[in-house]
Amino acid sequence: MQMFYKYGTKDVSYKLATDPPEATIWSTHRLKKSEIKLVTKTDRSTAAYLKQEILDDIISREPNPSKKTK
Repeated sequence: MQMFYKYGTKDVSYKLATDPPEATIWSTHRLKKSEIKLVTKTDRSTAAYLKQEILDDIISREPNPSKKTK
């Protein structure tokens, strides 16, 4: 499933690649930055920044984000 993240005036396309794939719907799975795959081509430093922003955004929208904070 392809998703989009608004970055400034651009839409960045990404997908989640969890192992196993069903983990995307599990409430107990902790998403990692390495499981976010950018479809939109960017340079390495921008990609790292975007992955962190996307991860923070997803975690902030979880039903119980307090369990997933650092």
